[in-house]
Amino acid sequence: MKKIYILFCLLGQFLYGQAQPLYPPVFDCYQQDAGLSSLTQPWVQQFEKIKWDIQQQVTALIQAEQVFVAQAKPHYRDLRSVVNIAKTLNRLDSVYDQFFVQAATDIQTNYGAMSGCVVDQTMSSKDSYLIDYLEEKVFQLTINYASQEFARQLGFKSARVFIDQETDSWLTRDQDLSEPDLQLEQPLQDDYFWCVFNADWELELTNPESELIQVMENNIGKGKQSKLKEILLFIFDNWREIEDILNWLNTNVFGDCHAVARASFKETIPLDRNLSPDHRRKISYQVLQRGVLLDGRATKTNLKGVARVYKKKWIGWGRDRMQQVGISYCTLQFDPCNNRPWPSDGSPYIQAPNHRYAKTVLQQVHPYALSIRNSQEEFLTFDIHFNSSYLKSIYLFGNRPCYGN
Repeated sequence: MKKIYILFCLLGQFLYGQAQPLYPPVFDCYQQDAGLSSLTQPWVQQFEKIKWDIQQQVTALIQAEQVFVAQAKPHYRDLRSVVNIAKTLNRLDSVYDQFFVQAATDIQTNYGAMSGCVVDQTMSSKDSYLIDYLEEKVFQLTINYASQEFARQLGFKSARVFIDQETDSWLTRDQDLSEPDLQLEQPLQDDYFWCVFNADWELELTNPESELIQVMENNIGKGKQSKLKEILLFIFDNWREIEDILNWLNTNVFGDCHAVARASFKETIPLDRNLSPDHRRKISYQVLQRGVLLDGRATKTNLKGVARVYKKKWIGWGRDRMQQVGISYCTLQFDPCNNRPWPSDGSPYIQAPNHRYAKTVLQQVHPYALSIRNSQEEFLTFDIHFNSSYLKSIYLFGNRPCYGN
């Protein structure tokens, strides 16, 4: 009986999948619209040139940095090379994404007045699916194009490629996005360095900096068994710039005068229809404060946040490249090492939001052991924003809003 039940469940899922249209019917109308084709053609030609340029720049980057793969691990010269590669790939990924936003905005603006393709007679907007059509059928977008090209040319599966594939599966499968966003479950919360690791979070350095070698030797001398992988994950979880990394490697001392107040929170929230009338949308985010830790030293404080926006599609969900999401925070804490409030004048510190399309990341390392003595007076509040509008406050410590929301 149990086997029969399982067979019926599988059959039901199959029939449900078969019943779902591959694309909305309006896509046929878009495809036959000569006016839309004339608008998209020049942009597509530019887009193909941009992709070609990115491919050439990735090839040149691999050659210049002498990257190779052996035993499924990417090999880099040193930390400086890794940082430069990640910086270049993220910049090229951004060029690719920003071009689509520019092209899609222009096409949508110019096509709106002439569109004869109606998605639903009851809908006020005629082209609510136009962006989906441009993404899927016209530009045929690839997530993190330069990073994908880097892994493809070298012939290895990077952490970014693996996580993107798993995320695509989640977005297609989970009809309500009720499962956790696995992008928030990774050793590196910020995806900036995902492109340089393989899927097992490994890489090799053929000629590492002397500072890194010294840290490894110091750990061994103290009986520590920190592997290169662990140290690299720690480094890339806290800093992006080579100067900051080398500064830490050279000092590797935080004073250890006091523990840092630690907290973390993550969730996926739906947007109200007044903020998102054309699509169901959700924002997945995580915010945290913790100490900068290696071998117990925690006197620096890391404040981090990441948020991504998704939209409901005809089947499953997808990344929303055309909407902006932002994170800001405000805080008033105590600096126990210097026995004074932080900020020192007793006024709350307010960090302005960093609005970005599709995904945003906030990361700041403070050179103090920020602590909470009294949650009635001291606090840390993060704000989430959607298209430059305040959306939600997350009271990580205390319960004070940033702007009286």
